[in-house]
Amino acid sequence: MPHKTSKMIFAALAMLMLATRLAAADARLLGRWRVTVIHGAAHFDPAKTLVEFAANGRFASTIGCNRIFGAPTLKDGAISFGGMGVTRRACPGPLAGTETAYLAALEATRTYSLTGSNLALFGEGGDRLVTLTRTK
Repeated sequence: MPHKTSKMIFAALAMLMLATRLAAADARLLGRWRVTVIHGAAHFDPAKTLVEFAANGRFASTIGCNRIFGAPTLKDGAISFGGMGVTRRACPGPLAGTETAYLAALEATRTYSLTGSNLALFGEGGDRLVTLTRTK
C-alpha cells in the first residue's frame, strides 16, 4: 500500500508542476491571440485564427482548419513548439498551404518577444516567423 501512495503523491506533484509551468515561465503569454502574420503565407483571414496559451502549460491554435495542440517548452525567452499534435482535416484551397507554412514556422521557432499587445516568434537566425496580436 505505501508504494501506491508514493505513486499518487508523485503524480499529484507532477500535475502541480505542469499547472504552474507556463505561468512561472512567462505569465505574459497567457490568454488568447490572433495570428496576424505568418512568414511564407500571404492569404489567410486573421479573424479565423486563434492561439491560446493556458496556465497549465498547454497551447492550442488554429488558423481556420485543423486544431494544433501541445505543450511548448519555455525558458529564459526561448520557446520551442516541438511535438505538437494536429488534427487531420483536409483544408480547402490555399488554406492547406497556409497551415503547412504555419506549422513549419512553429517548428522553427526558437525565441519570442512581446511588445505591447504583439507577440513575435523568431527562428534560429532571428528571422520573424509569426506575429500574434492579443485578443483578451
